[in-house]
Amino acid sequence: MPRFLCDHCRHPLTGPVTKVKVPPPVPMSEIPGVRTRPARVPRGTYAPNFRLSEFSNDIPGFIVHPTDVIGTEQHPDLMRSIGCCQGPAGGDGLNLVCRDCGAEVATRQADCYTQNQVTFEPAAVCLSFSDD
Repeated sequence: MPRFLCDHCRHPLTGPVTKVKVPPPVPMSEIPGVRTRPARVPRGTYAPNFRLSEFSNDIPGFIVHPTDVIGTEQHPDLMRSIGCCQGPAGGDGLNLVCRDCGAEVATRQADCYTQNQVTFEPAAVCLSFSDD
């Protein structure tokens, strides 16, 4: 199974992942106090997402489950991780960097009005199909 690597230094950014179709958006929780939605894609999967509607908060790229991301750190510019209530909204640029080389690789979204997902920037990552 493939995994995502940093295109700059080839550091692993996920474990093995399987390609799936983009699921529909997860609706906001109706439980009082719960503001982060369940993850949009299942663990161990990724979904290419390049056909966005004009009303979408999505970012074009490869969506993965937030807990599948292993090789990143928060961007040093904390303004990129601003959100409304709970987590980063993802509207201020890439907010995750490669842990090894510091290249900007992805956007984490987990706010009350966004999906709960990590979206890899296509130009910053590559899919590796080898086990080394």
